[in-house]
Amino acid sequence: MKLRLIVILLIFIKPVFGENYIEQYGSIKLSGTSFIQDISNDNRKNSKLDSELEYNFYLEKDNLEFKVQSKIKFGNPSLNDQINFNEAYVSGYRDNFDYLIGNNIIFWGKNEFFNPVDVINSQDYSKGLNKGEKIGQPMINFKRYLDIGDLDLYLLYPTKNIYPLEKIRSQTALNFDDYSKYSNSASNTNPGIGIRLSGYRDNIDYGLSMYNGNTKDPGLNIINGKIVPNYSEILQLGFDFQLTRDSDLYKSEIIYRSDQFDSNNILSDYYASNLGYEKTLFNFLQKNWDLGLLAEYTYDSRGRRSHTGFQNDLFLGTTLALNDIQDTQSRFVVINDLDRQTRSMTFTYESRFFSLIRGGVELYYPFNLENDIHNASFKDEANVSIFTKYSF
Repeated sequence: MKLRLIVILLIFIKPVFGENYIEQYGSIKLSGTSFIQDISNDNRKNSKLDSELEYNFYLEKDNLEFKVQSKIKFGNPSLNDQINFNEAYVSGYRDNFDYLIGNNIIFWGKNEFFNPVDVINSQDYSKGLNKGEKIGQPMINFKRYLDIGDLDLYLLYPTKNIYPLEKIRSQTALNFDDYSKYSNSASNTNPGIGIRLSGYRDNIDYGLSMYNGNTKDPGLNIINGKIVPNYSEILQLGFDFQLTRDSDLYKSEIIYRSDQFDSNNILSDYYASNLGYEKTLFNFLQKNWDLGLLAEYTYDSRGRRSHTGFQNDLFLGTTLALNDIQDTQSRFVVINDLDRQTRSMTFTYESRFFSLIRGGVELYYPFNLENDIHNASFKDEANVSIFTKYSF
């Protein structure tokens, strides 16, 4: 149904826009993952193959723009919906404001690892609960340019997260139900509202935000042996800023949220924050390399009842960009839970092997997750992934 709708739009929108500017591009991505720990006796495979086709269509005429980004995923039996249109919108401008109608991906925040203020989009967890990807949010967005910054207003159609319906690696021991519950004034029809004022003064970038609508982090109830997501209506107030001094970046995000389910499925109000630091060492080792040093600390007033799991955590990481023709990049991150004494390590490397082909490898390894009651099911998820991506 989604695919037919987009084809119809592409057929009829060309005569309306004319042929002022059209751009089409896409990619095919193949990836394979091998899990180090053998748990095949739990009916979960120790390896998997995934493929993804992405197609982008962009058309511009005068003060109007039309964009479609479609993703078709193959080879994953847990997928609820194999075709996603994360971006499918018409946008334009009049006088001193812009508007956008359709699906879009929005990012709020400043930090690299965890963004508590980022609340607009739902998540696709079909590849695993620790591998979420944003889903396009249906919206009407108005942007007004003011002297103090840019003011964005969002009217948001309610959406749900996508969860794996079959037992796969990187999920809890129980299967998810396709059914969802709604609590505390939430519903699958009531629209949400978002407001954000963002701007900069001298060397400070800042953002003030408000969101009222269905949570993107539902409680997880067990009903008849299956996990049922339970969505509540939340109110979130947020503030984020970044201070830039030469090659040093100082970052922070702070939120207050009401009526959010915690890890015990109890509605509660809380505040959370994180502090981040980033430094770039240019011409590292007297080469044309850029070495990035990253550190971030997160806090949640609920402590171990935090639904995010980041209640007292320290993120440490490095990035290395060789700035060569192949655009070679690597990244190493360690996440430390200071309460539970657990940690995880992720290393990624990718480069361009031919003009239109990139490839890379990712290693993920957790430590001591059996000490974390909420994430113990991921203790055997150490894995190595290899991918290749052809762009056209």
